[in-house]
This record gives sequence, structure tokens and C-alpha cells, in this order.
Amino acid sequence: MDTSQFDRVVAKMPELLTQLQSSPMLARGSLPKLPERGVYVFYEGGRPIYVGRSRNMRARILNHGRPSSMHNAATFAFILAKEEASNGGLAFSTAKRQSLQTDGGFSPLYLRAKDRVSRMQIRVVEVDNPIEQTVFEVYAAIALKTPYNDFRTH
Repeated sequence: MDTSQFDRVVAKMPELLTQLQSSPMLARGSLPKLPERGVYVFYEGGRPIYVGRSRNMRARILNHGRPSSMHNAATFAFILAKEEASNGGLAFSTAKRQSLQTDGGFSPLYLRAKDRVSRMQIRVVEVDNPIEQTVFEVYAAIALKTPYNDFRTH
């Protein structure tokens, strides 16, 4: 089995993490020109809490906190809203995401979570190669100990 391609990708991870951590902290509301493809980290109170990746980074970051974004575009906010629901004793865990986003008990939490995300700061790093992006998303989430990345499928 030849793992040389994977080994080359893995060898790049520490340098990408250094680039990410040394990139400027950005406000989501006033994003400058961003790389087209890459990995981004949401920060709250100076702490990294969520890592994502995209082939259209600007649109992806904006969608996470846009009030009109649906469950498949504002996935991080959806995670935050489900956590708030659970902490408040509301049981929404078995509902489908599409129906949950419009549920009268859940939708205010979801809207509040999108607003919360819209106020977070971000760091980004350009990563064009989709394999490197995929591996680096997981690497960064583990290295930064982000609490909202769990990599379960939905």
C-alpha cells in the first residue's frame, strides 16, 4: 500500500496551523477579500470554537450567520441552537433538521444562534487542494480543541 500522497499531506499540517494561527483576526461583518478556498475558524471571546472549510469561503462564512440561512447553510448556528434547546430542557433531538428550523419552539433559538455567529471573529487560511482541506479541517479542530466539531454525519 502506497501512502506517500497521504504522508505528504499530513506533513503540511503543522505549517498550515501556524499560518492559520498567525493570520489576522477578522470580524465577520467586515470581511476583506478572502481566499476562494480554505479553512476558517470561528472565535468567541478569543477562543477557537468551530472549524469549517469551503471552496467559496466568503459566502460560506457569511451564510453561517445570515438570518435567512437555512439549516444546510448555517450548520454551526444550528449546532448552537440545538445545544441551547438541550440546555433549556427542550427535546428536539429526533426531529429532522428541515422541519426543526421552522418549528415555533426551535426557530427563535436558531435565529438567536445565527446572530451570535454573526458577531464572532474569524481566522482563515487558504488551502486549495480539497484533500489537504479535508485533513486540515480535522487537524485544526483537534489541535485547537474546538468544542463544536464532532465530525458526525447527519
